[in-house]
Amino acid sequence: MSKLISIIVPVYNVEKYISRCIDSIINQTYKNIEVILVDDGSKDNSGKICDDYSKKDSRIRVIHKVNGGLSDARNHGIQIATGDYIGFVDSDDYIEEDMFETLYNLSEENEADISIVSFYEYYNGKLIGVRDSKEKLIMNKIDAIKELLIDNRIQSYAWNKLFKKELFEKQRFPIGKNFEDIATTLLLFEKSEKVVLYEEPKYYYLRRDDSIIGVRNTKTYTDYLEVIYDKYIYLKDKYPEIEIYNAYNYVINMIWVYSIISAFNLEDVYEKFKFNYTILEEIINAYGDNLTNKLDYYNRAVLYMLLLNKDVSRESVKVLYKTYKEKRNNGEFSLQI
Repeated sequence: MSKLISIIVPVYNVEKYISRCIDSIINQTYKNIEVILVDDGSKDNSGKICDDYSKKDSRIRVIHKVNGGLSDARNHGIQIATGDYIGFVDSDDYIEEDMFETLYNLSEENEADISIVSFYEYYNGKLIGVRDSKEKLIMNKIDAIKELLIDNRIQSYAWNKLFKKELFEKQRFPIGKNFEDIATTLLLFEKSEKVVLYEEPKYYYLRRDDSIIGVRNTKTYTDYLEVIYDKYIYLKDKYPEIEIYNAYNYVINMIWVYSIISAFNLEDVYEKFKFNYTILEEIINAYGDNLTNKLDYYNRAVLYMLLLNKDVSRESVKVLYKTYKEKRNNGEFSLQI
């Protein structure tokens, strides 16, 4: 008999998107699911829409709670989930009808703790990225963490993955912090014995300017700097066989934050950035060309300007960032901005 999958959907002020999201979940080819809609204090009609759906489909459970943020909403869903597996879908996104059947089969057939598919990324109605090689990659814990650090085939997002429920026994998302996926996904990978990736897109990720990552404010990026610092320190020396990938991940994320600071003049974030900068210098001094040669043109160019003079190079980085951001929005997927 097929196992139960709990699908957790945090919901907050998404009346424009939520019906499409729920429809894509309840019409899954894999039928043995419970859908946990966590209304995180929505001020629009999102909560009512969730209640209406629960009256139509007995597999749907709705929680209404005071607003506590994305992590808190996910944690409430995890707390009441009864499935053998747990998956997540963000309420402004939607999924292919066979996504959870694909993830379930990947996990069961390969005895994996975590299964992953790739995703479509949309911005302003335009497809701007997809990985669709149809390659299957079966990894042990160390190789999976390495891929997570490379941040190319596997990212930290919670929503294109299926997790065995026991991984969450002593694990929750950090409340009050942005970029909660980064910290949590790493720890879930670390608790796993086997992870499997199938590189076929099954998830539709809608990138919005009013999303957490789209809002250019001090808290968003100071949180990000704290997360990447904590992750680097946590992994440093713990897994020496992938230490260079830990260093690489720290460098590309510092480059990204410096690009944002430069493009949007985030002076308060720049003060926090300078605290983290010492580690970046140490990494470059330790690895040199062995690391910088792994960078693409954009990241290498920003790094060189950053190392040359982080105070005066910001105007040049601003121009470069905006040029490459426009390219990415026109379909170039290689750049994380």
